[in-house]
Amino acid sequence: MNKLKLILILLSLVISGCGDNENEKSTIKPFEGVFWVEDYVRGLDFPWSFSWLPNGDMLVTERLGKLKLVRNGKVINEIKNVPNVISSSPFDGLLDIKIDPDFKENSLVYLSYTKGNTTNRTGVVYRARLENNSLVDGEEIYNTSPAAPTGGPNITKLLFLKDKSLIFAVGSSGQHAYNMVQRLDGDIGKIIRINSDGSIPKDNLIKLNNPNSKDGLWALGLRSVGGLTLDGKGQLWAVDMGPKGGDELNIIQPGGNHGFPLVSWGFDYSGKALSEVQNASGFVDPVISWSPSISPFGLTYYDKDVFSNWHGDFFLGVLGEQTIIRLRIKNKKIIQQENLLPNLNERIRSIETGPDGYIYASTDSSNGKIIRLRPGNPTKKDQENISVPFKIPENSSAAERLKLHGVMQNEETMIAFRAPYDPKKAELLYNQKCLSCHNLKAIDGNNIGPHLESIAGRRSGSLTNYSYSVAMTSDSRTSVIWDSRSITAFLTNPNGIFPGTKMVAEPLSYEDAILVGKFLTKIEKVK
Repeated sequence: MNKLKLILILLSLVISGCGDNENEKSTIKPFEGVFWVEDYVRGLDFPWSFSWLPNGDMLVTERLGKLKLVRNGKVINEIKNVPNVISSSPFDGLLDIKIDPDFKENSLVYLSYTKGNTTNRTGVVYRARLENNSLVDGEEIYNTSPAAPTGGPNITKLLFLKDKSLIFAVGSSGQHAYNMVQRLDGDIGKIIRINSDGSIPKDNLIKLNNPNSKDGLWALGLRSVGGLTLDGKGQLWAVDMGPKGGDELNIIQPGGNHGFPLVSWGFDYSGKALSEVQNASGFVDPVISWSPSISPFGLTYYDKDVFSNWHGDFFLGVLGEQTIIRLRIKNKKIIQQENLLPNLNERIRSIETGPDGYIYASTDSSNGKIIRLRPGNPTKKDQENISVPFKIPENSSAAERLKLHGVMQNEETMIAFRAPYDPKKAELLYNQKCLSCHNLKAIDGNNIGPHLESIAGRRSGSLTNYSYSVAMTSDSRTSVIWDSRSITAFLTNPNGIFPGTKMVAEPLSYEDAILVGKFLTKIEKVK
C-alpha cells in the first residue's frame, strides 16, 4: 500500500469513525451521526456560490468572473456571455447565483456581481436565459445606489421567497459606509425585495411606512449579510458579519430595523465599541450574537431526511474559524452548536442543502472546491475523493492564512494602503487639494470648510459654527467616525458616502486620497 493511500484511509477513519468495507454503501442505516467529507468539485478559482438545474447539473460562480457547469462532480463547460465584473477586493466580483422557480418554463438564471472601479462601484442583479451553455437576452434588473468606493455596495446573496419575489442583501463592510445603513435613500446595509422582472412590489413595508424612502427596501440595519435561508415556516433567516465582534444570526423582520451600527455587540477596528447599547426599543434583536467574530458566511436550513437527526437544524459556513457550524434552535434560543469540520482548514463561502439531501459548501481559495457532507462511511471506491485538510503552518497568523489561501493576492486597495507613506507628497497634495477650503489649525478660522485639526476619531458634522449640508450632520444614525480609511473613501467619492453633500471638489485618485488621509490622521495636534 503506498503512502498516499494509507494517509487517505487514516483520514477517513478520523472523519467517519469506522472502516472502509466495500459493501458499506448498501448497508448504511439511517443517519446516526457518522458522516464523511467529500471533494465533489476540485480545481475551482475562488468559487463563491452554486445552484442546481432541474436535471441535477450545478452552476458554480467563480468570483473573478467565470460561471462553470458541473455534472456529476466534473466541470464540463464554461458558460459564455457572462457580464464583466470588477474583482479588486475579496467581496467584489461574480458572486451569487439562483435559478428561477419556473426555470423549466423560462430557463432564467439570476446573478449578482459588482461593476465599476475602485472608487465608484455598483452592485448588480442580472437576469438571463440559459441556452446552449450561454447566457442570452441578459439584462441588469437592479443596480444599487448610490455608487460607492471600496467596501460596498456588494450584493452578496440572492434568495427567492415563497411568493417568487426576489430578495438580496447589500453590504456595508467599510466603516465609511456605516452612515448609509440607517438612511432610507440608498441600498447600503439593506435587504431589497423586487419582483423577478426587476419591478418593485407594492407591499414592501418600508415604502408603505416611509413614502419618501427608496423603492425596494425591505429591511435595514445590517452590515454584511453572508447567508440567507428560509426555515420550514417560511421565515427568513440571515447571518450578518460584524467588524470586530457583533456577528449575528437574525430572523429578518419585513420592515424591521436590525440596528447596525446603532445597536451592536461589535467594535470598530480602532477598538472602540460601535454603540453604547446592545438592544433598544424599535430595533430587532438577533437570535445569536458572536463576539469575538467568527466571520459567518453561507447559511442553509436542513429540511431533508438523509441526515435524519439533523432535520430542522441550521448550518452556517465560517471564514474565520474555517469550518461549518451546525446550530439547533428552539423558540429563538440556541440549544446546540457543533463544529463539524474542526481540522479541514477551509474558508467556507457558501453552504446549501442539495436536492439529494447532502450538504454542499464552497471553499474560498485560489485552489477552491465544492465539498459535500455525506452520511455513513466512504467505500474503497470513495477514498480518492475524501477531503484532505488544507495545509496551514502551526501558529500561523490570520494574514498568513489568507495569503496561503490566495484570498488577498489581487486586492489592489490593500496593496495601495500598504504602500510606503510619503509625507512630503502627502503634505503637497493636501496643500493643493484641501487648503483652499480647510485649515489645519482650529485657531486660524475664516475657512469655508471645518478645520481638520485632530480629525482622527472625530464624528462627521460635529464641529460648531460651520454650515454643514444636511447630508453631513452629527446625527449618530447617519454620521461617520473619521479615520484614514473613511477620509480616503470620502475624498475619492464624496457623494458615495454622503449623498447630497455640498462638497463639489474634484475627487482624488485612490492613491492620492490614501496619502491625504494618512497625513491628516497623523496630525493629532497642530502647534
